[in-house]
Amino acid sequence: MPHHITIVSPKTLHYITDIAARTWKVAYKDILSPEQISYMLEEMYAPAVLLQRLEKGNLFYLISDELEAPMGFAEVELNINGAEAKLHKIYVLPEAQGKHMGLQLLNHIKSVAAAGAQTALTLNVNRYNPALNFYQKHGFTVLREEDINIGNGYYMNDYVMQYLF
Repeated sequence: MPHHITIVSPKTLHYITDIAARTWKVAYKDILSPEQISYMLEEMYAPAVLLQRLEKGNLFYLISDELEAPMGFAEVELNINGAEAKLHKIYVLPEAQGKHMGLQLLNHIKSVAAAGAQTALTLNVNRYNPALNFYQKHGFTVLREEDINIGNGYYMNDYVMQYLF
């Protein structure tokens, strides 16, 4: 069953912060320390940070269930490195996983990128995140490994992946 996808406005950005906080504690509990999870949530999902990214032109989307409750989100940035899009974030609440919401969001982002004449869609995924398999199953390939210093002694140990249009 298709779910409802809407674009995020400054008034609905708070849903992103809430979904991230609820999702990260489950998704990364076996990969990152609780301290690193808290640090990254504050650095990446504070309302002011999200608003700045929205005002910069990044597109955020919410996916909702039949009751119109936001259950997941995605963020994409168009036209980086020329005609390349970057999928910055895609998360679905643990209780909504298995309902194809992640796939619907991913397909929506692919459509947005294609409509924007993008030639590729890239993303970073933690090298130990089971979502790696999801991305590979849906046409992404690993380009390289990347270790990103995010401050406070923490690193993101990622794969950079790419989907070509």
